[in-house]
Amino acid sequence: MTAYPNVNQDTVYALAQSGAIRYAARASGLYRSQDGGATWHNTFLALDTPEPLAATSVITVGTTVWAGTNGAVLRSDDAGESWQIVGLASPPPLVVALAVSPEYAEDGTLFAGTAQDGVFVSIDRGLTWTAWNFGLVDHHIYALAAAPGFATDRAVLAGTESGIFRSHNAGRSWRETAFPMDAAPVLSLAAAPETGLLYAGTENSGLFVSHDSGMTWRQIEHKLMDAPINAIRASAQAVCLLLEHKLLRSADAGQSWEQVHALPPDKLAMALLPEDAPNTFTVGFADGDILQVR
Repeated sequence: MTAYPNVNQDTVYALAQSGAIRYAARASGLYRSQDGGATWHNTFLALDTPEPLAATSVITVGTTVWAGTNGAVLRSDDAGESWQIVGLASPPPLVVALAVSPEYAEDGTLFAGTAQDGVFVSIDRGLTWTAWNFGLVDHHIYALAAAPGFATDRAVLAGTESGIFRSHNAGRSWRETAFPMDAAPVLSLAAAPETGLLYAGTENSGLFVSHDSGMTWRQIEHKLMDAPINAIRASAQAVCLLLEHKLLRSADAGQSWEQVHALPPDKLAMALLPEDAPNTFTVGFADGDILQVR
């Protein structure tokens, strides 16, 4: 387990990567590493704000980066060298989750989930944002994900305090799914387009999987899932779960599980970024540490 140096001690909310560049959304800003995580630089320093500006989420498409913060989504077209601040409705909502359309190259659509004000959608690549909450009765958003078949069904999922809501028209309207309310809140969502599956991680009820674009959900029970699932990464090769103090992996779409890493017991794991090497990950923690585990 390798600790990356030169990182301030503040919460890591999310991790993302584009090519060789890594990004860490932190309580003190949006950090960038261009050397595999050996050093990190706060890209928000270029904004010259009087107080540190927290980055609570981050996504990338090529050299374009979006970072969520309190009241705005920031956009950079040059990999974080400079930023444009795009304010949202007043009072300023706290953006806690971001997602990009799988058809972004054609439709330019992005989604932003907020702590108390529901979902905002941009159809112009993040230049403007509109609150689209028709039918979304729970505005406490924890996670967002586009469904595996988004290109044809336009389905988007929102994990909330009370369950999972689904949009069939790219966020314009929402409907509650059959996800069991007593299993909520839903802290994390991930889609695996290669397998057509969706995964939902909960605070106290383990993992759920959907085979029908998020309309129905089945619980996956396992003794290793004994803590909140704070992050999920899914692909054709594996599904990886980040719990508070361990990393789980399934190589068969969730039928069986193994613990690939035990994380420090005195730290709370928050964010996950798989690396190219087998069973190697970068993990961000609530105390500000960013560790490579392998």
